[in-house]
Amino acid sequence: MQTTSGDERPAETPAASPEGDLIETLRVAADQALRVIGSAITLLRAELALARASALALVWLSFALVFLGVGAWLATSAAIAAGVYQLTGNVFYGIGSVALANIVGAILVMFAMRGCWRDLTLPRTRRALHELKESVS
Repeated sequence: MQTTSGDERPAETPAASPEGDLIETLRVAADQALRVIGSAITLLRAELALARASALALVWLSFALVFLGVGAWLATSAAIAAGVYQLTGNVFYGIGSVALANIVGAILVMFAMRGCWRDLTLPRTRRALHELKESVS
């Protein structure tokens, strides 16, 4: 702004046209919108990189967990077999009881997985889409 020679108040400027203000406002709004979009994309890239690193860490940690879990399962199975052997005096009773328990456990896990397998086919979503298709037709 221009100031007059003697005082500190700004001098009067000619009135700007409303069209010029509107164009300038739209330009500033578009610039700010582009900044927001750029910031959102940058944030998304950073989060995706972090998610990728975390996913890879989870894969390696799951391998470690499986390894440790198998070791613990084998140690527990050996302890149970040794206990049954101590009680019965027969090695095959100890080995057989642990094997039978493992087979029963595997069957129970398979039955539990069956429900998960059904859910993977998305039955509710398929039913809703079918009903939507029926109502549109």
